[in-house]
Amino acid sequence: MNKVMVRRLRPFEKKKLLRMKRQHCNAVNCLHARIILLSRGGLGSRAIGERVDCSSQWVRTILHRFNDDGIDGICWYPYRQVRNTPRKFTADLREQIGEVALSSPKALIGMNQWSLPKLRQYLIEQHIVPHISIEWLRQFLHRCKIRLRRTKTWKESTDPLFWRKYRAIRRLYRQRPSGGRRLCIDEFGPLNLQPRHGHCWTGPSKGVDRLRATYQRKGGVRHFLAVYDFETNRLYGRFTRRKTWVEFLAFLKWVRRRYPRPQVLHLVLDNYGPHLKTEVREWALAHEVRFYWTPTQASWLNRIECHFRALKKFALATSDFRSHEEQQEAIEDYLSWRNGQYEISLESWTTHKRQQSKAA
Repeated sequence: MNKVMVRRLRPFEKKKLLRMKRQHCNAVNCLHARIILLSRGGLGSRAIGERVDCSSQWVRTILHRFNDDGIDGICWYPYRQVRNTPRKFTADLREQIGEVALSSPKALIGMNQWSLPKLRQYLIEQHIVPHISIEWLRQFLHRCKIRLRRTKTWKESTDPLFWRKYRAIRRLYRQRPSGGRRLCIDEFGPLNLQPRHGHCWTGPSKGVDRLRATYQRKGGVRHFLAVYDFETNRLYGRFTRRKTWVEFLAFLKWVRRRYPRPQVLHLVLDNYGPHLKTEVREWALAHEVRFYWTPTQASWLNRIECHFRALKKFALATSDFRSHEEQQEAIEDYLSWRNGQYEISLESWTTHKRQQSKAA
């Protein structure tokens, strides 16, 4: 009879076999793992059988199963065989559930994403577990830090001069030019008069605020031309009805007047049409203004973009402005607080409570 030996172990198989060997709650898996490890140590079937107290024929059967099917061929869980018995989710089973949850749902169930009921149904159909509640599955995934996350888009820049522009902007961010001022410029908008969704906290006896629906918006739009001062960490801007090169040039002149003439203004901005106008470039060349163009489809290089996100959240979210003047006032109030012109408190808590009590 030919001598049966276990094949060469892969690194992850060795780690898993060592964990199975320490499974005191599953004596069968512990026995099978000892057989594989002893065979890998060079012992024959008869010697292994004497050590683990089983027949040599059974040792050879376990070795054949492992050589053919790997670890799945020697694993055994009692709750897969017996119904209505207490279930124990061992470390290997928990690891397998996590692997399924992190696998591609397109390949496993033909759908684009998982849900707890679909994941539970797949685990039961594949005989990974005989039964598991949706709530326990949710708690298990939470303990394993497996959570649903929103996907994000990403665009690769097609600009042939991407790296040249990228390095120029990064050098500007890294070190301030001698006798210069670093600024970031971009447009925020268009700003419509519409209800804007957001988040709010509610208590047990307080409902969620409802916003009206708008089907016609005849109030027109406004544009916010903004500039971010890299040196002082302040955000300024002006509101316009349009954003052609005429308005943009007037905005640049307003920015130029805010700083002394000997200083060279280094402006980071995108390659939007009005920015590339010949009249704008000629004026910039004559008034100590230097442009740094962000590459095509790479506006994330402009530092002002991250400040627009906070502006949208704290000044526009959960709002329903009925006029552009009201909307402009809200944005200007946020910018005043952001630039450190006043503290965040507008009204004392005691005064607010007193007014609420009188209104009730």
